[in-house]
Amino acid sequence: MSGYWKELRIWILRDPKKLIRYIVLFICSIIVIVQLYECFSKLRNPPISTHSYFNLNDTIEMPAVTVCREPPYKENVLEELFNDKSCYHPKYTQCWSSFPFEKIPLIDVFVNGTFEQKETFQLCGYNNEDTNVDITSSIHFNLGRCYTVRAKFPSKRVSKNSGYSMMLTHHVLKKESFKYEAEPGWHLFVHDAAEEFTEINMKASGRVEYVFAEIDEEIEIKLQSQHFSTVPTIDNACDSNEGYSDFRCGETCIWREVTNLAGCTGPWMPSVQKESCHNYDSMKNLTVSYQNKYNNEDNPNCECVEPCHSKIFSTYIQNRKPFIQPKPTTQIWIYYTSKLITMIEDRPSYDTTQFIADMGGTLGFLLGLSVLGLIGILEHITLLIFGGIIKKIQLKEEKRLHAEKEEEERRSNTSDTTLDVSSIDKNRF
Repeated sequence: MSGYWKELRIWILRDPKKLIRYIVLFICSIIVIVQLYECFSKLRNPPISTHSYFNLNDTIEMPAVTVCREPPYKENVLEELFNDKSCYHPKYTQCWSSFPFEKIPLIDVFVNGTFEQKETFQLCGYNNEDTNVDITSSIHFNLGRCYTVRAKFPSKRVSKNSGYSMMLTHHVLKKESFKYEAEPGWHLFVHDAAEEFTEINMKASGRVEYVFAEIDEEIEIKLQSQHFSTVPTIDNACDSNEGYSDFRCGETCIWREVTNLAGCTGPWMPSVQKESCHNYDSMKNLTVSYQNKYNNEDNPNCECVEPCHSKIFSTYIQNRKPFIQPKPTTQIWIYYTSKLITMIEDRPSYDTTQFIADMGGTLGFLLGLSVLGLIGILEHITLLIFGGIIKKIQLKEEKRLHAEKEEEERRSNTSDTTLDVSSIDKNRF
């Protein structure tokens, strides 16, 4: 056994309590380091807790309602533009083979071929006045021209007459519905008034309510409101800027991807700075690429974060009954029955005060009396269990040391005797 390990063994056997103290202190130091690392990690990226409560407001915000017609295009106009009686929608690529790109601007298909506001709304009001609403239009490839209705001020009352009242008109008779691919009527999208309507992201956003209104019926739709407030974290980012729309961000991202594949753009993608499609092949590529994205159920690979503050409006059909008028017409009522709002907030559940408290508790664990008491308990337990073995090893080691000492003394005495004999011999001669 080398000198280092021999000395280490002697030091351990001389006082095993010190070894126990060092081992316990080492383990406690490791635990403290781990705990401190967790404290700093939670301070940098605090855990989030969700709180839900109800709020009774004096006024309540009205959602935006986007109305899209079905069928979205005028059949007679598309037949004339495409010179084909079977072309009822521009999504059919064969229709573009006969379209005169040199003579007719592409925008005419989506402006002249869709329905104007007066062809969609017979009446539209809020709180019994048609001047209390703003109506904006937007062009979309699959849904044609849609109109978004927004209230100019929050609702102070909750009743049928204080909400939206829309009387929609159609060109298709109820008895002729069987002639069309889809049931004629209107698509209603209820969403946050701060959001712009997009036909792609609306499908999977989770923050838009959808109702289909048939021809010649009266529908009463009850509203409920939920407000969500999230906290941006490292793992879950969000945008708190006012006016930010993840719907628009996602749609613009898809538009760019589609136009890059096709090499050109269409009139329903105004924010993409690219040359407009000018022949059949380019329009076919654009249509196919766009439809593939529209029908794809997967979320787009876009770096668009959700807003930190958002609203979800839930709809419930209160009543649905026939509404017989001389012309194809549908009456829609959208209103609140309660001012109670569900508030769902994410809050950081770890702050500087808790960090300081955890730091103090962790260091107290290492330096406090609890650690000294633990060391004493472990010492007594160790001596109780291994005391006999340690005593035997100590006695054995003492005997070995005593034997080594006697051997050294014997060798020393022998050397002294030899020295004396040598001295006598020298004196004799």
